[in-house]
Amino acid sequence: MKHFCKTFLMLIAIVVISIIGLRIFTYNNTSTAATMIDYFNPFVKTATLYTKTTEKYNYTYPDAVTKIENFAYVQTCYTNKGEKRKVEYISFGKKLTPDKFLKLTVKGQNVIFWEEIDKQALPEKVMSLL
Repeated sequence: MKHFCKTFLMLIAIVVISIIGLRIFTYNNTSTAATMIDYFNPFVKTATLYTKTTEKYNYTYPDAVTKIENFAYVQTCYTNKGEKRKVEYISFGKKLTPDKFLKLTVKGQNVIFWEEIDKQALPEKVMSLL
C-alpha cells in the first residue's frame, strides 16, 4: 500500500509539473500546438486583450469548405494592466480595416472571439500603448 501511494503521488506530481511546464512553453507562442495545449489546459484562465489592427496580415489560407480566403494576423496585444502578449487571430473572409481597436477574449493562445470596439472602450493603461 505504501508503494502504491508513493507511485500515485509521483504520477500526480509529474502531471501537474507537465501542465505548468506546458503553460510556460505556450506563453507568446502562436503555433497551433500552443493553441490546442492552452485550450485543454485547466490551469489557463480566460483573459481579455486589446490591440490595434494593422494593414499587414501575416498569411492567408483558404477555408477548407467554402474556399474563401481567411487572413491571419499575429500582433502584440495588451492586457487591462498593460502587460504585453503576442497572439494570432483570424479574420474569416475579409481583410481588417487598419487602425481599428479590437477586444480579444482568449484562453492562453486560443482566441475564443474578437470584436471591434471604440477607442473610448479601451482601458486607460492600454490607450497609451496602442
